[in-house]
Amino acid sequence: MDVSYLDLLMAQQEEVVEAEGGGGVWVVADVLDGAVAPVTLEALGAARTLADALGAYVYAVLLGHGVTGLAQTLTQAGADGVRVADHPALAQFALEPYLQVLADLFQAQQPEVVLFGATAMGQELAPRLAQRMGGGLIEHVTAVSLDEATRTVQASVPIYGGEYLEVLACPEARPQFLTIEPGAFPAPFLDPYRQGEPTLLEVEPVEAAVHVVGPAGDFEPPAVPLSRAPVIVAAGRQAGDFELVKRLAAALGGQVAGDRGARDAGWIGHEQIVDVRGVTVAPKIYVAVGIRGDTFHNAAIEEAKFIVAIHPDPTAPIFQIADLCLEADPREVLPPLLEALEAT
Repeated sequence: MDVSYLDLLMAQQEEVVEAEGGGGVWVVADVLDGAVAPVTLEALGAARTLADALGAYVYAVLLGHGVTGLAQTLTQAGADGVRVADHPALAQFALEPYLQVLADLFQAQQPEVVLFGATAMGQELAPRLAQRMGGGLIEHVTAVSLDEATRTVQASVPIYGGEYLEVLACPEARPQFLTIEPGAFPAPFLDPYRQGEPTLLEVEPVEAAVHVVGPAGDFEPPAVPLSRAPVIVAAGRQAGDFELVKRLAAALGGQVAGDRGARDAGWIGHEQIVDVRGVTVAPKIYVAVGIRGDTFHNAAIEEAKFIVAIHPDPTAPIFQIADLCLEADPREVLPPLLEALEAT
């Protein structure tokens, strides 16, 4: 019988079955501006690596309204199958409707691993699904590997602001839920020759507990806490004119703070004291105006990315840690600096 190599290859593909012991690796897709979010494609790349090591399939789940056409992108990115919940009730993300669809699906399919993007949606859904199903959860994952003997994912997560990586695992809890940090994994090549028909899921509408009714009127959002402010202008005893310090902070779009001397002068409140006994800060820019810089103050700003110090005393300790030092009286320096900033 004349059998071509192509026939043999197709026959082999038809005999491939999913590995026993689990329901595959699943990725829950995020939709951003009518397209599959980049973090979802990155998660599919990570899922493909894990699935190949497990001998399992990769599945993607897509929720929304009018999103069925996006299923082809997920297939081209490496999904072996796509489940789509396309319903008007899912047009905007709401916790209860999305959670119900995914809980029903995962209870039926019993996945081994489920990946979300570490996005607003993923951070809402992943912990609740893990709790419902008795699974384990690792958040903000930047790298994955596999213990093939136990089929356990080992995930690296950043700690101390990314200075170190910690390797975490859920050796017993199943499914294993992961949220993938955006940009941590390379996006896979989209193969236009990969084709597949999505499986449409039946959606039983669930009433959302929270409804968006419109923007709030007469509402001022709370200010960013001083500990997380990106720009800080802080005053010390030698600042002289505190009004100039406040104008400089406004010109730079920053927050006003100070050392204990500024607090004693009545310029700032206790919650604005930059000190290891007060508030420790890590801004992108820290401008110290007239701050001499004692041990407690300087230790509280050591995580600042760029420190500017203005002080008339060349022996001031603040100059030892500052990136830009200006030996001058702030009352002489700030007016021309403000004139230049406010003119732009």
